[in-house]
Amino acid sequence: MFEALVLGLVQGVTEFLPVSSSGHLAALQHLWKLPSESRLPLTTMLHGATALAVIFYFAPQLVRLIRGLWASDAARRGSSWRMVGFIVLASIPAGVVGVMFSDMIDRAFSSPLLVGLMLLVTGGVLFGTRFAQVGHWGQSPFGDSPRVNGWVRAFLVGVAQAISILPGISRSGATIASGLYLGMEREKAFEFSFLLAIPAIIGAFVLEARKVDLAVFNPTALATGMLAAFVAGLAALFLLARAVAGRKLHWFAFYCWLAGLATIVFVR
Repeated sequence: MFEALVLGLVQGVTEFLPVSSSGHLAALQHLWKLPSESRLPLTTMLHGATALAVIFYFAPQLVRLIRGLWASDAARRGSSWRMVGFIVLASIPAGVVGVMFSDMIDRAFSSPLLVGLMLLVTGGVLFGTRFAQVGHWGQSPFGDSPRVNGWVRAFLVGVAQAISILPGISRSGATIASGLYLGMEREKAFEFSFLLAIPAIIGAFVLEARKVDLAVFNPTALATGMLAAFVAGLAALFLLARAVAGRKLHWFAFYCWLAGLATIVFVR
């Protein structure tokens, strides 16, 4: 029960803060030496809980986007369909990687050294956002520029999300940082990152759920972990939104570097 509660809190906080939930869960599971048959069902259900959290947080934007698809105003309707196109396009790289390399990714989770190294990489990516020139290509989240158009920019953010499948690479950190590097407004980079997260997290949940045997895990402990992940996830989203808007995303780099070094040194 205690381990499920702690892992749920860790999943909820680190799924959305740019510090890599997969890296933290993998490190803790190795540190506590949880049996392998318990790791998959717990991790899968915690991902499901955080998917619910992001849907709940972004419900107003999702409702507005869905209504816009059928709006009578042509400009609003076109903007909504374009955003859906961006989300679909940016989801393709992670979908391809997740399906084609699932076994390789599973093996990657068994390497604490790799997790630690990727946390160090995440720290470097986050620290670089301190120097990113954001918002210099207009107010639209994917407005065309002389160097790159909106569709290419959406695809590049999707590539960053695909890379973040590696344990230790933060999904939110990689996608928000890539958006900032590509000139998006801070709030738009944050919003697009998590609109993109919804199909990614749900897709990962569905793929993992097919392999899960919940009978190997205490149902009360599982429910406790899921509730903790949901509540902690909502709190993390509010915190990250303020950090991104306040130009403080690079602060998380120091934590990632510390966590990466600790994982390399102490986790076996």
